[in-house]
Amino acid sequence: MISGPQRKALEVRDRGCVWPGCDRPASWTSGHHLVHWIRNGPTDLPNLTLLCYRHHWMVHEGDWQIVRTDDDVITIPPTMTFGPLPRGPD
Repeated sequence: MISGPQRKALEVRDRGCVWPGCDRPASWTSGHHLVHWIRNGPTDLPNLTLLCYRHHWMVHEGDWQIVRTDDDVITIPPTMTFGPLPRGPD
C-alpha cells in the first residue's frame, strides 16, 4: 500500500502517467510497483511510478513492462513473440 506522503512524492516526481505520450494528470493515476510487491518488490519511491488506469491495465493484463533506467527514463519494452499464426477454418 502506498502511503499518503509517497503518493505526494510520486505526484511531484512523475506529474502524471509516465507512459510515453500519455497526458493523463496525476489525479487520473494510481501507483504501480515496477517490481511487483508479490515478488518482494519494495513499496519505496525508486520502485514506484504513476500510471493511468488504461496503462496500468496494459501492464498487468497486456503483458507490457515498465522499466526505470539509471537516468530515470521510463521505457516500455513489449514482450512480443513471433511464431506461427493460428490457422482459420479450411
